[in-house]
Amino acid sequence: MHGLLAPAVKIEIEIQSQEKSGEACPVATGNVEVNLENRQKAIDKANYGPMNPNEPNMAYWREISKAWRNSPEQAKKSRCGNCAAFIQTPKMLACIESGLEMGGSEMDAWEVIDAGDLGYCEVFDFKCASKRTCEAWISGGPITEDDYDGNDKPTSNGNDEEVYGEEE
Repeated sequence: MHGLLAPAVKIEIEIQSQEKSGEACPVATGNVEVNLENRQKAIDKANYGPMNPNEPNMAYWREISKAWRNSPEQAKKSRCGNCAAFIQTPKMLACIESGLEMGGSEMDAWEVIDAGDLGYCEVFDFKCASKRTCEAWISGGPITEDDYDGNDKPTSNGNDEEVYGEEE
């Protein structure tokens, strides 16, 4: 195979090309390891949390409100579910559903999606729960329409040096 790319490399290039053009599901929707790696980047770089959004978590909200220079009460209003990088289009939800089914979950995929009100974080490239937040939160979301072309969405490989927190 002199001068040719190995088949696995060709496949990966094709997947990345399809992802960028919106023709394929993001890898993290179907690959648990990739999803967990990217979620950990969001935790490490942008304080993704709180761990259990159904608990009060006042220490978490005080910490993130300091980063945003606002009150914990105001910070609680800035969630993944209203972030401009949170994608919940029918197409993306179908990708998440397909990935959960591939993972062999005994629970119905839609029960999992509904329980976490899941979407896809475009900034850190992972499946995200709407009740959580991070320091990269951007006002104006979620993205819910399939006709959204993605041209003005935030783009990232999850290695951003700079994160943004905006007040609502």
